[in-house]
Amino acid sequence: MLKEPNFVRDVHLQFSEPLKKIPGQIKYIIIHHAQEQGWDIYKTHHFHQAVRKWSGIGYNFFIEANGEILKGRGYHVGAHAYHYNEVSLGICLTGDFDVDNPTKEQLSSAKNLCHYLMNEFNIPVSDVLGHRELPGTTKTCPGKKFDMDQFRDFISQK
Repeated sequence: MLKEPNFVRDVHLQFSEPLKKIPGQIKYIIIHHAQEQGWDIYKTHHFHQAVRKWSGIGYNFFIEANGEILKGRGYHVGAHAYHYNEVSLGICLTGDFDVDNPTKEQLSSAKNLCHYLMNEFNIPVSDVLGHRELPGTTKTCPGKKFDMDQFRDFISQK
């Protein structure tokens, strides 16, 4: 049975329909930004439910500006990366990284979470991807100021 990291806080989000367990092997970690300034997990969850008409937040994990890691969907199929939701985990950092830089606390927490997930699911650092790196994606996500090569170098360090 998959065990979620003990450093992830469950804020007990309510989903409008049951979530589906990830059916097979997790192959990728996909990094996102909220693309909105000041949005926390609750605003993001509400937007995904009320506007997108999803069952709730599409990301598996969410990192606040202070570095706190929160459970979104956890180990359930996400709604964050078309064609990749059943084989990936999505990590969203709050903020708009087309405009601002992620905080040091967010980067440190993202590194720790990625290390945990990479070890747990045997995911190589080359398969930690920014949303924009997926085929057919036209968004800048996780933002113009989020350098994925630099982030992969950062998480390669112990």
